[in-house]
Amino acid sequence: MGILFFSFGLLFVSLMSLAARAVLAIWIYKDAERRGMNPILWCLLVIFTSAIIVLLVYLFAKKPSLEPKKGLGLLITGCILTGLSFILSIFMLLGLFGSFLYEIQHDPDIYDKNYELYDEDGFDSDDSGYEF
Repeated sequence: MGILFFSFGLLFVSLMSLAARAVLAIWIYKDAERRGMNPILWCLLVIFTSAIIVLLVYLFAKKPSLEPKKGLGLLITGCILTGLSFILSIFMLLGLFGSFLYEIQHDPDIYDKNYELYDEDGFDSDDSGYEF
């Protein structure tokens, strides 16, 4: 049950992170295009590097615009999704670590049970495929 929950949680966090990157990439592309900057460069930077760092650099490096601010909803949505995916990924890692510690405390011999498959000499009784 724990590993199934972790798998679905990891999938959810991954999809949320991809959605956040997509929303931020779209907003940066539209904003950079409106300001006369290279939109493809900024969009590729968001996709292939840290979205948070690129967003901060973009916000400080963008050219001033005389047009009214458009698309702030995309920026806010992207920032919220990025923050949520970061927080959920931390919780997922803490849950995995806690689950691992719980298993070790309640059944410390869980990893030693595989040695019952071997005979007295320490070798598996099945043919290993090697011929001597």
